[in-house]
Amino acid sequence: MIEFPKMMWISQYTVRFAFSEEISQESFLAVQQFNRFIRKVLHHKVVETVPGYFTVTVYLKGRQNFNEDELIEQWRLIQTERMNEYPSVGRELRVPVCYDEEFALDMERVMEFTDLSPEEIISLHISKTYVVHLVGFLPGFPYLGELDSRLHVPRLTKPRSLVNASSVGIGGYQTGIYPIDSPGGWNIIGKTPYPLFDVRKDEPTLFQVGDIVTFYEITKQEYYQFIQESV
Repeated sequence: MIEFPKMMWISQYTVRFAFSEEISQESFLAVQQFNRFIRKVLHHKVVETVPGYFTVTVYLKGRQNFNEDELIEQWRLIQTERMNEYPSVGRELRVPVCYDEEFALDMERVMEFTDLSPEEIISLHISKTYVVHLVGFLPGFPYLGELDSRLHVPRLTKPRSLVNASSVGIGGYQTGIYPIDSPGGWNIIGKTPYPLFDVRKDEPTLFQVGDIVTFYEITKQEYYQFIQESV
């Protein structure tokens, strides 16, 4: 059973609910479940809810009064009797990645930090199933967790002025993909031929919070074939 989070008033119209400050699958599921719960039980009082790594921030329609004890009781009821009303996972997506040295700009740095070979790094990266914890920083940038602990490498001390769109990087506990050309400090280990952001589409971003993501390796030839076929 997931405990009720700590409740903190940020302003007259904003309240934040905080779970344990730990980036993990358990924290992610708790946050997503609680966000759905709040949107359901306080829908008539809420302008917007914003889930984070371990918080849910609630923006209210003006000053609102609600009983924390009553919320706690409703949360406990949901936890024990109606959990199936709150699914916690999204779509399943398989994403191709080319780890060729042309795209793996920081492979040597990752090797130095981990004492692993390129083959071992690639194997560990594609062996995990990831969940999109957040989408942000850039339009459509997915924060994917949890990365295998053997691949936990600090971000670059001096970020690059330009990282190409669709570059796949790792940093700390997570892996992510740059949706557009931008500055960035993640360790780049590959590139996907998939476009992550297209304003012309009804849904301009590829990833949504809660999506389940797995990577699979492709060759450089297959990468360019993907690109050619998508033109």
